[in-house]
Amino acid sequence: MDPSSTSFDNTYYKLLFQQKALFSSDKALLDFPKTKNLASKFASSKDAFTKAFIKSMIKMSSITGGQEVRKNCKVVN
Repeated sequence: MDPSSTSFDNTYYKLLFQQKALFSSDKALLDFPKTKNLASKFASSKDAFTKAFIKSMIKMSSITGGQEVRKNCKVVN
């Protein structure tokens, strides 16, 4: 559904506001003020989306004791 599926960007969030969500769970992001505000922020700013994604990936890497996030899943960095 994402016309920019070969690049890493915020198109997913832009599509939500164009009523082009694929799943009801996607549409549900717009049902609550907190998640709607985040989706709006990410739709309007690729930079905000990218920074939040980076922060979340770093946070997730510590879940299992600080193991690395692999650049290629088949190879240790």
